Amino acid sequence: MNTFKWFSIFIIFFISVLGGSYPLFKRGKSRGKRGLPAGESFTAGVFLALSLFIMLPAGLHLFGKIFPDINYPLAAIFVVTAFLLLLALEHFSVKLRQKEEADADLSGPIISVIMTIMIAIPSFLLGAAIGISPELQAEFILIAVLAHKGSAGFGLALTMARSTLTRIQTYILYLVFALSTPFGIFIGADISEFLRGESVIAVKAVILSLAAGVFLYMSTVHGLRRTALVEHCSGIKGFSLMLSGLIITALVRLILGLAHAG
Repeated sequence: MNTFKWFSIFIIFFISVLGGSYPLFKRGKSRGKRGLPAGESFTAGVFLALSLFIMLPAGLHLFGKIFPDINYPLAAIFVVTAFLLLLALEHFSVKLRQKEEADADLSGPIISVIMTIMIAIPSFLLGAAIGISPELQAEFILIAVLAHKGSAGFGLALTMARSTLTRIQTYILYLVFALSTPFGIFIGADISEFLRGESVIAVKAVILSLAAGVFLYMSTVHGLRRTALVEHCSGIKGFSLMLSGLIITALVRLILGLAHAG
């Protein structure tokens, strides 16, 4: 792996630990509002553009190289699969959380486990996308991941602090989340180094398409009724921030395309 990917591993892990540090170490005081509305609005636009302008086109292009005679958007299958899987997990976790919260002040451990899985899976895929992508593209994916990782870690740690998990169980479960993206980078880098020909193209196409579905989900319905596009982007300021994130990311994709063409 190159220096940039090692840097990505350490900075992502550091931000993950930093984001969850207060709820993890101040369990009795872990209360407060969720997230930063302005930052979440801007990040929603970035995620949406990453999905539709960078990840999905890359997946379509790579599948087209492997199966030039198939006139069907194969990448879309993986986008929709990732999107629906995460949506199903979130619906299940919300219903389970509502049931447990009605029965007790503290939620049971299953909520924290499900939320960790639901966040760790896409985190792993985004890490793998960093690992297999060219450096310029990987840098932009890294920025988007860092923009979300801290707030995601805070929300997850807060859920764990409000559960019946012991302190040791909480630390172990949170470590799974914190290591999911770095582990994905390792796997993505190994794929690029050890696979050759159509095999590496196929794996890249699948990973980038799944990552496109993850970014699409995170920018639209992640959090269901509390999603940034619904909760924070209803006003002029929030909508403008979301739109600016989308436009900036789309322009970066245009510049990368022109540079590649030149």
